[in-house]
Amino acid sequence: MKPFHPGSRLCSENNGIPGPVAAIKILRRPFQAQCGHRFCSYCFNKTVSSGPQKCAACIKEDIFEEPTSILKQGCAFPDNAARREVEALAAICPNEGCTWKGTIKEYELNHEGKCEFMIIPCPSCKELVRFNDQERHNERECPERTLNCKYCKEPFHFKNIKAHDEICPKYPMICEGCAKKKIPREKYVDHIKFCSKFRAPCRFHVVGCDMSVEKEKIHEHERACSYEHLNLLLHYIMGLKVNLEALQPQSLELASHKVHELHQSVRELEVKLGQLSTQTPPAQGACGPAPGPAHGPAPMAVPIPTPLPTSFTPVLPSAVGAALELQLHSEKTKVAELSRRCQDLELKVGTFENIVCVLNREVERSATTLDASNRQHRLDQDKIESLSNKVRQLERTVGLKDLTIAEMEGRMREMSAATFDGVFIWRISDFTKKRQDAIAGRAPAMFSPAFYTSKYGYKMCLRIYLNGDGTGRGSHLSLFFVVMRGHSDALLKWPFNQKVTLMLLDQNNREHVIDAFRPDVTSSSFQRPVSEMNIASGCPLFCPLSKLDSKNSYIRDDTIFIKAIVDLTGL
Repeated sequence: MKPFHPGSRLCSENNGIPGPVAAIKILRRPFQAQCGHRFCSYCFNKTVSSGPQKCAACIKEDIFEEPTSILKQGCAFPDNAARREVEALAAICPNEGCTWKGTIKEYELNHEGKCEFMIIPCPSCKELVRFNDQERHNERECPERTLNCKYCKEPFHFKNIKAHDEICPKYPMICEGCAKKKIPREKYVDHIKFCSKFRAPCRFHVVGCDMSVEKEKIHEHERACSYEHLNLLLHYIMGLKVNLEALQPQSLELASHKVHELHQSVRELEVKLGQLSTQTPPAQGACGPAPGPAHGPAPMAVPIPTPLPTSFTPVLPSAVGAALELQLHSEKTKVAELSRRCQDLELKVGTFENIVCVLNREVERSATTLDASNRQHRLDQDKIESLSNKVRQLERTVGLKDLTIAEMEGRMREMSAATFDGVFIWRISDFTKKRQDAIAGRAPAMFSPAFYTSKYGYKMCLRIYLNGDGTGRGSHLSLFFVVMRGHSDALLKWPFNQKVTLMLLDQNNREHVIDAFRPDVTSSSFQRPVSEMNIASGCPLFCPLSKLDSKNSYIRDDTIFIKAIVDLTGL
């Protein structure tokens, strides 16, 4: 807010006044202390909250005296006259983009804290947003906003929307088999149990079958792929066997040793079988007389037993050999069958390896393409962010330019209405509406554009109360003369001492309302201004309102004219 104010309307202390007015120490709800200095109610209460304090303004101006300059509770009173003066000061809203203009009172009553362009923190995510964007931010942008699930009606934070969709019991699912839609998640499991079109993994997936088959075709698949399933099962069992061998090396060594012994026994049996097949049965043995000595009796003959014929000896090895030959033939047949199957599997493995190579190349090509797309996406995002920053910067620049243009337009209007001969006619249109605003307290006072005694002379303006001020409130139209700070004040003679004539013009040029006065050179109102304008001085009882209420020639087309004449004698 940038108000225009007289010097006597500044706070003598500025200890953290809240609001945009603090920057220039404008009095807000002013109090006047015994020493004559004025304070904001906030400043005064804060100063004396810890006990009586010395007035810093009195010390600074070297006019301190006790007990008058001691500030304490109960020693100050509300300064309503200063409050009315401050509330009537012109102001503009400090928020960027806002074009509101009015008085400080209007700002405090109707605009402060309600400006659509005010920057406020979001209570949820703490992000700074405009007041007029708060509703849209809360509904569409705030990451901490709470939503109600349209399916289960449960509340959740917007940032958790994906997580909620993953667990929502009412979330609509689509059956991948029969394509039925809008199946609540809580009933989806029951649906797929009985859906004949739902594709389920083959029962042999634990041994390597990666086919997914519709439930109604699962038996057909098992019949058609029984050979592949058996192969997968064989490999699975062989793998288990290898694992078991790795887990039990001592048992495997013992088994290997026994197999070796069995092989040795088989070979020995084969050798014996060959020997037996070439042998014949042995003949019965005979005993002859042993030669005796030449002289002496012949000895008694002793009979020698001969072996009995053994008819079962050649039969047992023949039966064992036949059984062994049959077993060897069976084992060789199994080995040949397994060799043939291994060759078929090797061919299939070769085919699958070729397919895998092709798929790997495609995956690598797709990965390269995806990386390139990601890089391009990041570049595009960087460009978008850069352009967004430029747009925001241009928007800020345009906003500053708009403010500058508005200020320049105000100055142009002021310059176009200014006069440089000490004579000024002020046209006030919409008189009825402006008077109603003054009666209601919305705009009790109005300032005219500035006018001058010469191009480098005194700068002045008029101030009018359409419902009166002070002793004329409610009964008279009050008109005051204000000396303003100008660029050439250093070259002029002070205090201001020129006669001033104020007139309400009769638009029939018959009977003007006229009042004139010569300035009191001891009054601060006519000293050289140290702020934008001095305290107004003039005629609180300038014109009775009754003269304007009845039929008159002062108001025509809801417009009045005020004329001011400054006597230039001696300038």
